[in-house]
Amino acid sequence: MRTLNMIMGVLFIGAGIFMIAAGGGVTFLSVAFVLGILFMAAGICECLSYKSYRGDEEDKKWVLIDGMTTFLLGFLIIFNKLAADTTVPLVLGLWAAIAGIRNLVRAWEKMESKDSYFYGHLIIGLINMIVGLYMYFNNDLFVLSVGVLVGICVLVQGLNILMVGSTILVVKSQFIMTKEEMLAHAVEEAEKAHQAAKEAIKGAKEAKANVKAIEETPEEELDAALAPKPSEETNETEENNN
Repeated sequence: MRTLNMIMGVLFIGAGIFMIAAGGGVTFLSVAFVLGILFMAAGICECLSYKSYRGDEEDKKWVLIDGMTTFLLGFLIIFNKLAADTTVPLVLGLWAAIAGIRNLVRAWEKMESKDSYFYGHLIIGLINMIVGLYMYFNNDLFVLSVGVLVGICVLVQGLNILMVGSTILVVKSQFIMTKEEMLAHAVEEAEKAHQAAKEAIKGAKEAKANVKAIEETPEEELDAALAPKPSEETNETEENNN
């Protein structure tokens, strides 16, 4: 799936560059069907590859949502639901802005590490935000044609897809692994298992310490949540009186 996402990203970038270079010579309607197919294919690739995404469960959900949104946009384009020249840039601009916010949130979460993924999400997020906002101010700035605006949005989506592809884990089958690769994979799995065992031992120790603390603490000093309910206190009082 990594290769498919990379190919889709390159196709998006190529389509975007073509539309920008053509300027007003290419209308959106003339390439709508091809773009729709491209969007739907990219959405399917993202939906199928989200489980291999190198990130936490929240990140994976965003990748799935982005794939579903891309597929839906392709569906609407093919069935001419975004045929109006005034509607297309606004819808794609909103889509780009949302993608930008998502990438900036990921960059914020990786701020401490400051690795390549942090800078990748940061740069692509800023580009998406700028492009998305520009769609709403085009008439006040450079007054670009609809074809060029669509090309810009397609281009930045290609960057998004490449970013997703770059963060997909590549797992080789053991049949094609070398001995060194199998050893490295086994060591990595052992480290993960060791870390999980350490966390389990830590949790068990904390639970035992909590039990011991409760046993050694006088009943009157225990937390109110552990105190007997009023009904139980009433029953105890009545039994003592009897």
